[in-house]
Amino acid sequence: MNDTRRIKENYDLRRIVEQDLGQPPVRSGRASLYKCPFHNEQKGYSLAVWTDGYRCFGRCDTSGDLFDWLMTYRRLSFPEALAVLGEYPDEHRLPRPQIETITSEPPPEDWQRAARQVVNVAEETLWSTEGEPALHYLLEQRGLTTTTIRKARLGYIPGDFREWREIAGLSVPCGIAIPWFASDALWAVKVRRAYGLPKYVQIAGGSTHGLYNADTLHLNTVAMFCEGEFDALLVQQEAGNLVSPVTLGSATARLTSCWYGMLVGHRTIYVSYDRDQAGKRGTERLLNLSPRFRELLLPHGKDISDFYLNGGDISAWLRILVLEGVMTL
Repeated sequence: MNDTRRIKENYDLRRIVEQDLGQPPVRSGRASLYKCPFHNEQKGYSLAVWTDGYRCFGRCDTSGDLFDWLMTYRRLSFPEALAVLGEYPDEHRLPRPQIETITSEPPPEDWQRAARQVVNVAEETLWSTEGEPALHYLLEQRGLTTTTIRKARLGYIPGDFREWREIAGLSVPCGIAIPWFASDALWAVKVRRAYGLPKYVQIAGGSTHGLYNADTLHLNTVAMFCEGEFDALLVQQEAGNLVSPVTLGSATARLTSCWYGMLVGHRTIYVSYDRDQAGKRGTERLLNLSPRFRELLLPHGKDISDFYLNGGDISAWLRILVLEGVMTL
C-alpha cells in the first residue's frame, strides 16, 4: 500500500500549484494566494496554498491536500496522481486504466532513414508542378493553409491510385503522404489514396502504435483526440493555442501505455470522433480510461473537417468549451 503521508511530506504543494496557476500574485506569510479557479473568482485572492494543503476562503470554501489538488484540479484518478509524483500504485488495491500494454517503440533506424527519404521526395513533389492537384485538394477540400501543410511535412507521390512506387527500397502507394513524427522519430508514413479501399495505406515497416501530433501535447493542459490526421491538423491550425489535438489514426486504433503516460498532466482530454458507429465505439473506449476524457460533440457536420468546411468556427467552438471547463473546475 502506498504511504500517502510520506509522499505528501516529500512535496511542497505550493510548487505543484505554481505549475498549474503560475507564480502567485500575492504571498502572505507561508501561503501563496491566488484567484480561486474552483469558483472562477474575479476579484480578490481567496485561494491560499501552503506547503501541505490549500483552502478557498471565498465562495466555494473548497480545501484539500496534495492528492486532492491533483485529483480535483487536474482531474486525475488516484493512480494517475501517484504517477505524476513518480510513485507506483498498489496493483492489488487500485484499479488500472484499461490501456494496451503493447510496447510502443518507433521503427528500426534503417526503416526510419529510408522513410525519411520518402518524406523528402514526397514533400518536394507536392510543391512542384506535378503536385498541384494534390496541393489544391489540401487547400480547397481540406481547408489547410500552406503554413500547416509545410509544418506537417505533407507530401505527394504521383500516380494512379492503384500504383505503387519504389523509393529508397520501400514500396510506397501513390497519393498524399502523411508522416508521423514524434519524439525525434518517424513512427509511420501513411498515404491517402485518391480512390479505392482502404483509402489510407501505411508504408510497410512503420509502427501501428504511434500518436500523431504528439509533440504538441506540452503546449496545453487540454488535449483533444480527433479521428484522423486532417482533422487534427485543422484543429491545430485553428485552435492550437487552446488545445493540443492528436489522433491514433482511426476510431479502431487503441491508446497504448507509452502515449497515455504523456497525457497524465492534462486536466481535460476531449474526444471528437466522427458521427458514426465506429466513432461512437472509439469514443466509448477512450472515455473508459479516465474521467478526464470527455466526449465533445460537434455543433453540426459528420466530422471536424465537414464542420469547418461548412462554415464552422473551430476556434470559437473550442474557446467556449475550454472556458466552461475552467469555470467548472
